Amino acid sequence: MRRWEELRPELDKRGVQIVALCTDTPEEILAGHPKHRLKGVMLSDRDLAVTDLFGIRNQGVHTGPPGVSGLPVPTTILVDAEGVVRWIDQSKNYQRRSDPDIVLAALREHLG
Repeated sequence: MRRWEELRPELDKRGVQIVALCTDTPEEILAGHPKHRLKGVMLSDRDLAVTDLFGIRNQGVHTGPPGVSGLPVPTTILVDAEGVVRWIDQSKNYQRRSDPDIVLAALREHLG
């Protein structure tokens, strides 16, 4: 999520909020959040319930940390103020995230 902070001025200008979903426990999120100086919201999806609702569970490539039955496919979803999904970017490599420049271009195209 640190890379998202590069986009902070553009996100703030458009009223965009970052919400990240991860398999960390709430305690792990609280412990790591200040360390990384993240300004977005991080939500725990330890049981992958939300991940499965979006259909983005990584099948068989990486099993995830102990106690977790998988990991989400790295996915960026741009949702407008009405809750409409405007853009999706996914990576087949679980170690890669969306490029900030590509996300910024999508923001400009879909949110002005």
